[in-house]
Amino acid sequence: MNFFKKEKNILNFIKYGPILFVIILSLIITFAFIQHEKRTLNEEITELKKDYLVINKQRVEYEVNSVYNYLKNEIKNSEKELKKEIKDRVYEAHSIATNIFTEESKKDVEGHIHSKKHIFQTIKNALGGIIYNNGRGYFFIADIYGNTLLQPLNKKLEGKNFLNYKDAKGYQFAKSMVDTIKNKTETYDSYFWYKGKDRVDTYKKIAFYKYFEPLNIVIGTGEYVNDFEKELKQRVLEKIRRIRFSENGYIFIYDLDGNSLSHFKKSHIGVNRIDVKDKDGNYIVKDVLNFAKKNKNGFMTYIATMKPDDIVKSREKISYIKLLEDWNWVIGSGFYLEKLNNDILKKEELLKEVNKKSIKHIAFMSLFLTIIFILISFYISKLISIRFRQYQLDIEEEIKKTIIQEKILIQQSKMATMGEMIGNIAHQWKQPLSVISSAISLVEINKELEILTDKHIDDSVYNIHMSIDNLSTTIDDFRNFFNPNKERTSFKMSDIFRKTFKLIESQFKNNEIIVIENIENIEMSGFENELLQTLINILKNAKEELVEKDKSEKRLLFVDILKKDDKVIIKIKDNANGIPIDIIDKIFDSHFTTKEQSGGTGIGLYISKQIIEESMGGILKVSNMEYEYQNEYFKGAEFTIILPLSM
Repeated sequence: MNFFKKEKNILNFIKYGPILFVIILSLIITFAFIQHEKRTLNEEITELKKDYLVINKQRVEYEVNSVYNYLKNEIKNSEKELKKEIKDRVYEAHSIATNIFTEESKKDVEGHIHSKKHIFQTIKNALGGIIYNNGRGYFFIADIYGNTLLQPLNKKLEGKNFLNYKDAKGYQFAKSMVDTIKNKTETYDSYFWYKGKDRVDTYKKIAFYKYFEPLNIVIGTGEYVNDFEKELKQRVLEKIRRIRFSENGYIFIYDLDGNSLSHFKKSHIGVNRIDVKDKDGNYIVKDVLNFAKKNKNGFMTYIATMKPDDIVKSREKISYIKLLEDWNWVIGSGFYLEKLNNDILKKEELLKEVNKKSIKHIAFMSLFLTIIFILISFYISKLISIRFRQYQLDIEEEIKKTIIQEKILIQQSKMATMGEMIGNIAHQWKQPLSVISSAISLVEINKELEILTDKHIDDSVYNIHMSIDNLSTTIDDFRNFFNPNKERTSFKMSDIFRKTFKLIESQFKNNEIIVIENIENIEMSGFENELLQTLINILKNAKEELVEKDKSEKRLLFVDILKKDDKVIIKIKDNANGIPIDIIDKIFDSHFTTKEQSGGTGIGLYISKQIIEESMGGILKVSNMEYEYQNEYFKGAEFTIILPLSM
């Protein structure tokens, strides 16, 4: 249907396609001629370019290499500088702890001496209040058993034993602290630890521990490598941004994500320019980054998007690019081809005159061919339009028939489960019928013996009314399920699952299947009855697989319904060991079934997929899952339904 809605566009293509072809062909011929003339021109200006390019290339290459070598030297010395900084910090903390211990160990005016526990608490309070490096630097204390005694950024860790704790790389850094205490020494260490309030990801940290003999503990601190490196980068970039040479020379630096780190224009620093295009639509920054990743270093030519001053008229530029792999930086500098271009411009003017005459000739031929193609294409499009209209009517008729067949197929799928549904009705009626029978018997006995009070009689009548309502509700639920009409309504997912499970509850209880629900109270709009049918089909398939399990094994079914963005996600998972790999891609095929002997038709899942994806605009998929529940591991099939909140 959508194809024929675009019939007008197809006919327009037939009418105007040949014209477009002639125009494109003319452009190709024109372009080929111009390129031939340009090649001739290029041969004449090659020598002119040669001297100009050699001198300027040497200059920018030298400047880029100077910056590159400066950065390599800074990187080489960065770890040494970092270690010195954290060692100085620990020495300061150690000195503070020593002074406190010395003072607190003296007798007070009453001749008392503070206990070591009191002195330790004083030291802990003093060091715990020292936070530096913009809130990420702190001192920590550990004892000889691997217990954390001070952790000011996360008090919950204090008192916990980390002796056997392994970081992200499997390293047990607490043992290094214990060894430092045992050996009464000091040492550097590196491990992966949490940063700030982030308790999920870990980052590499270089630490320094120093033994504090009076309390037999170790005092330490550390710094995250990436934080120290970040500050180092900011420091060196400040220097690089001030570099200027020759008339318009400067150093530019980008990271591999396209963020501008150094540029002559301050407003561009910190801005991502990966999608910046030149006047021809080329991605300049992206091309520079790709060049650096591929070649590591070298020269490239492009059209700059800006100029350092108004003296430079042309933006054509050649830059030397070099990749600093340690930090994934691309360093570059270039020069503009203005002087060279001015000399070339004169030769190009001569070429333009020749090109103009050629273009006029080609344009005349194109106009002549275009008129001929217009007459032919209009005649052909008229004939095809008549044929299209007839095809459209035929296909629309077939589509109507298909829609009717689909409705019949859906109803057949419902009727295929009617036998089980009737059994469910009988099961659900047993309890209310039993309540009614008991209440009536009680009233009849009271007629003879008059042993009941008015309240007992009222309660019996009330139970009869409630049971009758229950019977009526059950019939309504099953009647609605077999209603073939589509009606868009608003409903809550918790309600629709309640209705679904009510229709097939007896099958699950009789087969000792445990249902674990995690259902959010989500409201959406759509075809409630069709969604109900889909859920029943999936749950029935799960039930049929679960009953194959030995009765001594748990039979579990998990139903999760949640909202994500503007979608409703429904996941139905069992522990029936999953679907064989060789058939998992076929289970949604029409009439595919593995249960021919038990009367299976294979139509249920096929209809379910049609309902979800064709009628409701969603997605229905299946996969095998391995998961843990209550410390046991299970495997089963998981059906996932993704629906828009509103259709």
